[in-house]
Amino acid sequence: MFLYHLIDGFFLGGLYVTIALGLTLVFGVMNTVNLAQGEVLIGSAYLTYTLSSLTHLDPLLCLLLVAPLMFVIGYLVQRLLLNPLIPRGQETLLVATFGLLLVAETLFGLIYGNDTLSLSASYTMTGLTLFGDTVRTIYVIALVAALLLVVGTHLLLTYLPLGKAIRAAAEDPGAAASIGINVPLVYGITFGLAAAISAVGGALIGLSFGFGPTTGSSWLLRSFTVIVLGGMGSLWGALLGGLLIGILEEVAASIVGPQFRDLIVFAFLVIVLIVRPEGFFGQRVGVAK
Repeated sequence: MFLYHLIDGFFLGGLYVTIALGLTLVFGVMNTVNLAQGEVLIGSAYLTYTLSSLTHLDPLLCLLLVAPLMFVIGYLVQRLLLNPLIPRGQETLLVATFGLLLVAETLFGLIYGNDTLSLSASYTMTGLTLFGDTVRTIYVIALVAALLLVVGTHLLLTYLPLGKAIRAAAEDPGAAASIGINVPLVYGITFGLAAAISAVGGALIGLSFGFGPTTGSSWLLRSFTVIVLGGMGSLWGALLGGLLIGILEEVAASIVGPQFRDLIVFAFLVIVLIVRPEGFFGQRVGVAK
């Protein structure tokens, strides 16, 4: 039975990786915590829900349109709203992203109402048998997506010219600008990439759980727990952190009860902050670690 909970937690962790990658990418490059990350996830879920309802396409296929749309939204938000605030310091950016959180929650409620929605697909009700345990198919999809996103982002940052520009801007914006790198443009692209990656996490949330206008905050806390555990700004740390949080949550919930899931995870977050605040990796994504 314990093995079953380990397996379930491992695959659930894949979902947590997908929701945290956007947050860790923005922090690793811009050294900024995007407090509106939860709303980026839920906004992606709403867009996927809308497109799927209109076209009757599979929600994951809808990502072919939703992810680019989220890139554009993320890019515009950074360039038009956040970039002018960078000279004023990180505190101003935190307040600004918190304001975006509140605006997004209000808009979601006005447009979609306060009812809990979900995305439907045939595989949300099926499972795969592994070592005698039945794992939800959507969790298997989430783990595969998480691995692809982490590896793909790592390859982008390591080998492509855009990735090298992102790493340079993350390491030293002033030096990067002095050699001709358009740092504001790089920041905008980074924010857009983070939003596009988060579109995958948002769709997976909608396929795995219900979502509503105010559920983004709980997913922000989950994302923050993952990146603190793995190391703020570390891609591979986010992968490790997501898998560990998934396992911890499932195993602990089986012992003390599922109603204590949030308490267990966030108590563990506090312990990590006290014992090892830099996380397991402690490296920024800007250097592709």
